[in-house]
Amino acid sequence: MTSPFISPAPPTGNPSLPKRDVETTIHTNDPISKIVVDAGRKHTFYANERGTRFNIVALHRMNMHYLRKRIIDEAATIFKNGVMDDENSKKLTSLMRDYCTAVRDRECMRDLAYRDWNSCPFHIKSEREMERGLLEYLQTQGVEPEQMATGDDEGLSPTLPGGPWDYPSSRRNRNERYALTILGSVIIIIPMVIMTYVPGRTASIATVISCTMFFAAATAYFSPTKPPLELMIATAAYAAVLVVFVGASVTGVTDHMKA
Repeated sequence: MTSPFISPAPPTGNPSLPKRDVETTIHTNDPISKIVVDAGRKHTFYANERGTRFNIVALHRMNMHYLRKRIIDEAATIFKNGVMDDENSKKLTSLMRDYCTAVRDRECMRDLAYRDWNSCPFHIKSEREMERGLLEYLQTQGVEPEQMATGDDEGLSPTLPGGPWDYPSSRRNRNERYALTILGSVIIIIPMVIMTYVPGRTASIATVISCTMFFAAATAYFSPTKPPLELMIATAAYAAVLVVFVGASVTGVTDHMKA
């Protein structure tokens, strides 16, 4: 008697029958695949005056574009057949899930890179000993670094999703932070000075209205990813600060008139 805990041996089949060809997922003649590789090669494994680089972010962009190609392939099959069955739905759901995950991963890469591009974990550099070994190993596999491409060199950058390829340097990020700090001080100091040297309720109210509108427009322009509620809260907080200056300005004028 066979034990229920022992799986029966798989059937051997008829050896005289021809073997069925295994479907492959490698499309060596796919023109879209070649375009992706050609577009991403210069931005993924390249060399500059400081050494050799491997940009994992660029490789991720290549994968994102290939995922889009697979989604288009599945859509083409559905449109040709004129119907959509459960198998098509499962494939599309899986592909779209993978693509959404890739988009979220891209945002994670972007956030880490903007914090400090020099120590970004997605940018492998030959200056670091452990990473240099990885790049040398890649070269032993017959892959040589390309000449570094900058910006929209040869129009390749727009070909793939999720740009830009590289990120601003830490110096540029630091300069932007300093500039925003100075700007934040100026948008408070200027209306305060105006309401101090141009007394009167009408002048103060006009200053508050114009400065608040400018602040709201600037905030919406420089923070396109922020939800409207956060922009409204920031604008209301700024207007509340200016209202304090209005009260102080009107009180000062009233005291001066009484004197």
